[in-house]
Amino acid sequence: MANLIVRLLLLVLAPIGHAGEDDSCSKAGDTSRVVAAGGSIAEMFFALEAEHLLVAVDSTASYLPRAAALPSIGYVRNLSAEGILTLAPTVIIGEHDMGPSAVIDQLSMVDVEIRRVIETHSAQGIVDKFLCIAKIIDRFETAEAVLSDRFYETIQQLTEGPRATRPAQDHAMLILNFVDNQPIVAGANTSGDGILRMAGARNIFSDIDGWKPISRELLSISKPDHIVLTQRALESIGGISSMQADPLLSSTNALKNENVHVFQGMSLLGFGLQTLDVALQLKDAIE
Repeated sequence: MANLIVRLLLLVLAPIGHAGEDDSCSKAGDTSRVVAAGGSIAEMFFALEAEHLLVAVDSTASYLPRAAALPSIGYVRNLSAEGILTLAPTVIIGEHDMGPSAVIDQLSMVDVEIRRVIETHSAQGIVDKFLCIAKIIDRFETAEAVLSDRFYETIQQLTEGPRATRPAQDHAMLILNFVDNQPIVAGANTSGDGILRMAGARNIFSDIDGWKPISRELLSISKPDHIVLTQRALESIGGISSMQADPLLSSTNALKNENVHVFQGMSLLGFGLQTLDVALQLKDAIE
């Protein structure tokens, strides 16, 4: 165990149980019937081989093949108290943005524990989330083993600085989707900004806050070296060939140099364990 703790030193610098005064990472009283509100939460249950505790997941877990057999409680930000309570859960473990707040208030008035897990858009934040969930369901040692066996080298590479041969930090943008041919991009305080920082890139739209639509003219003068986008965004615009045929998109350095990187949305932005692998793939592609 001592050797394991040493190997995980970089991963556990931040204290577990940072979620606030309600101690949302402490062991739950009864984990026999768990509702997971958030795809990353469900993903971490599967990594812990604890899916037998789950009675339902939300729709953002649909990217996980093993979640297909479980009932869905709808979308994590648009939950229904009645639908959840019919499942007789003993604990609801949700992502930080589960809601709406009125539904969470309703659920808090019945005999069911509610744990909202803090999310930080970094490699350390993913580790903290995983270990927090492990503590709630009493699988902490299992979580340590998973991190050590499967993710130690990945996180180590993500926390390394840029290679000495790299001349400058690449300028990148992340597109969530296109609406009426207008890109919705990641600004500051978004998971998109977090994944770009994890990959060692500079977000060219970090001066805006949240997810925002930008004009095509602004896109053409922003000169991104790399464009990262979700599979859904690529499909909505008609694929790479449509991007290359678009005069404004094709004028960017990213398209000229074929630096367009496409990932499944939840793996890219969900900040579950899969996001660690995606961040490293993106870092390698950018460097």
